[in-house]
Amino acid sequence: MSMLSVGLGVVVLMGCSVAWAQEASEGIAAGFPGDVGIEKHPAVLFASGFEDGFEGWSLVERDRRISSLVEDPELAHSGTTCCRSVAVRGVNTGGNVTHNFRREVDQVFLRFYCRFHRDAVIPHHFVKIRAIRPGGDGIRAGRRPAGDRAFWTGIEPVRDRTWQFYTYWHKMRASQQRATEAESTYYGNRMIMGGQERLERERWICVEAMLKANTPGQSDGEQAFWIDGELIGWWKPGSPMGNYRGAHFVTPAPPGTEPIPFEGFDFRSDPAVKINQVLLQWYVTERYARAGTSDRNIVYFDDVVIATEYIGPMAARTDTD
Repeated sequence: MSMLSVGLGVVVLMGCSVAWAQEASEGIAAGFPGDVGIEKHPAVLFASGFEDGFEGWSLVERDRRISSLVEDPELAHSGTTCCRSVAVRGVNTGGNVTHNFRREVDQVFLRFYCRFHRDAVIPHHFVKIRAIRPGGDGIRAGRRPAGDRAFWTGIEPVRDRTWQFYTYWHKMRASQQRATEAESTYYGNRMIMGGQERLERERWICVEAMLKANTPGQSDGEQAFWIDGELIGWWKPGSPMGNYRGAHFVTPAPPGTEPIPFEGFDFRSDPAVKINQVLLQWYVTERYARAGTSDRNIVYFDDVVIATEYIGPMAARTDTD
């Protein structure tokens, strides 16, 4: 299990200590109980608790049977409203609620709350942070994106009900190496961190992910994620210790391999490729849906904040707030 020593500002991940300048108690949200007014903080790019509907979201599925608003103060994480995404087996595979940034950035923090319905399966794919060069079509499953076009990552629950990153970039490893580059396949490389507690359905989970672009020509890109304010994994040059299992970097190192430090990410070759999009994605393929007991697989989202600094869990409101 990872540990965060708040008093010292030091993170201990699977026995590897790394300095972390941002203490959990210093997140942006700590200064805005209930997230009230958090959008006014200079580091915040966007905030939505869905109390104003889908205002500020760039794209919502037209079929409101997939993505819709639910007004229910007993269900919502805060306020009265949250977003519901539904995938119906045999009818659709879910959809996306998308926010395109007004200002592209080299580092971003995304915090959101999610709640899985008691019958929901673990999805095929989940929430994503993307860097897509304007005019570029760099996104294609199974193909490595060009370094001057795009990179992206997904923070995702997986079938053992832990959390991982699922990442595409131009230096990613091949899922299946063929005779030629054109014949090879490249599906997301997973960043797997052991020692996690399993996620629980029917409760609100605070998820925060950080993505930092590299300096072109260097492998100094980073990504990290927190669950309920606890730092679970932080991948950067020199940490964590682990090793590859196929295309996936696993911590602790898989049996039969020696631990090596993670090399960092060479996400892009051109500084014009900047982080500019977030998707609240709920993608449940037919194959994944068959693992469940219900035809309707449902997840809820609430209290989304996008910023250039660590955000942290929502601070509780008091009677004086």
